[in-house]
This record gives sequence, C-alpha cells and structure tokens, in this order.
Amino acid sequence: MKKQLFSVLAATALLTACGDLKNPETKDQPQEATADTAVVYRNGETAADAAGTAGDKIENAADKAGAAVSNAWDMTKAKLSDVKLEEIDLPEVSVRSDDQYNVYGIEEKILFDTDKAEIKPSATRALSEISASVAQRFRGKEVRVLGFADSRGDKSYNRELAAKRAAAVKNWLTTNGQMNAANVSIESFGESAPVASNATASGRQENRRVEIAVRK
Repeated sequence: MKKQLFSVLAATALLTACGDLKNPETKDQPQEATADTAVVYRNGETAADAAGTAGDKIENAADKAGAAVSNAWDMTKAKLSDVKLEEIDLPEVSVRSDDQYNVYGIEEKILFDTDKAEIKPSATRALSEISASVAQRFRGKEVRVLGFADSRGDKSYNRELAAKRAAAVKNWLTTNGQMNAANVSIESFGESAPVASNATASGRQENRRVEIAVRK
C-alpha cells in the first residue's frame, strides 16, 4: 500500500514539473496583477511608472514639435516695406524689411538666362553686395534663399526650376560670399507667390525672381 501511494505521489510530482516546463515564468514577462497589486518589470518599474514615463516622453515630443513650429519661417504674415541701405546701391537689387525679416531681391535677368539655373557673371556684383550687407548687419543669422517663377509652363517644372535657381544662389553665397552653409536654406515657391500679373510680359518678369531673406 505504501509503495502504491509513493508511486502515485511521484507521478503527480513529475506531471507538475513537466507542466512548469511547458509554461515557464520569466522575469521579462509581467505577472498577472489584481486591482490591489501593480505589475513589476525586471527594471523595478511598475505599470503606473511605465505609463508615467511614456506620458512624459509624449509630452516632451509634443513640446519639441511645438518649438519647431514656433521657430518655423512664416513670411505669409510679413508686412515688408521698401527700405534703403547705404551699402546697397545697385538698381537691380531691392531691399524690403519689417521687424522680423530683411529681404534682398534680385532681378531674374541679372542672375540667369531663360530656363537656366547657372548664375551669370553679371550677377557677381549684386550677390557680393548682398553678402557684404548680410555680413555687416546680420552676421550669424539664418538666411533663406527663395525661388520664384511665372505661371507659364508646367507647375512642377516651375517649382523645380525655382528650386535649382535658389540652390545655385545658396551655393554662390556659401562659396564666394563666405556665408556659413549651416545657416543658409532654400525654399521653392514656383509660381505660387506672384508679385505681379502673369498676363503681361513685365509682370512675368517680376515674378521670375530670387529673394534672399534674413531672419533678424
């Protein structure tokens, strides 16, 4: 009788051990928690702690995103007025300004041939004058080169050409104008921001332009 009881107990223990092997508990897995207990992970952080940490991360990310938006360029609300700077005396260079931005404009015919994005030799004086003015007044400030086109042709082509022209001007400014490349960015508006009517040749000429904006 004792031998039979021992055999039954041994068999039961063996089955229990096998069941444990099939369903091992590891420290990496959270254990079941009741309403009165908290799940604790290997790093000692409770579920509530983990949720709080995740919430903090989300909040920090939101703060960073908000800061990025607040630091973004928004010239749509700029109220620029023509200004005269003593160091700018070339008629092909215009200057407009408000309390946030200073914008230098250059006539397209000075910078580029038709449908081209290679800077003409005639642009050297104008670009040199602008880069010297920026160095004098706004050294270390952010600069953005803006490319514009008229409405003739395909919209995507106009945006691409304006982007290439803006990139060419940036390259000149950082190579010859001694501007820090890290401070200079480009933006292409294509035909989306005209300053004159595209119905006339003179209006289209005004719309084909590059502007060099400095954020004060």
